[in-house]
Amino acid sequence: MKEPILIKNINCISCPAGCNIEVEFDGKKILSVSGNQCKKGWKFTEDEIINPRRILTTTVSINSDSILRLPVRSNIGAPKEKIIRMVKELKKVKVEVPVKMGDVILNNILTSGVDIISSMSVEN
Repeated sequence: MKEPILIKNINCISCPAGCNIEVEFDGKKILSVSGNQCKKGWKFTEDEIINPRRILTTTVSINSDSILRLPVRSNIGAPKEKIIRMVKELKKVKVEVPVKMGDVILNNILTSGVDIISSMSVEN
């Protein structure tokens, strides 16, 4: 059975032009892209349609006298479809002090290749 052709409009954020791109795809591959003013638009569209990723920012519990929650983020874009499960996994985490900005809090969360790192340093 042939997949229906889907049309979606997205705003490209790869460069300052901020093109409004129209993309046609069949659910598996991109068929056409229009509206992009540079080559980055095609790559952005492909990533956004086929494999959307987002930087995950949230907080985790920390055993500290000075703060209750430690801000953390993903080191790279996380697969969009795993974000909610990642947040649920991070609710189970409690960090011990001291912790430095950039320390890995959770390595390879949900076998995604994404590390969760500290966004600030806490001594106590």
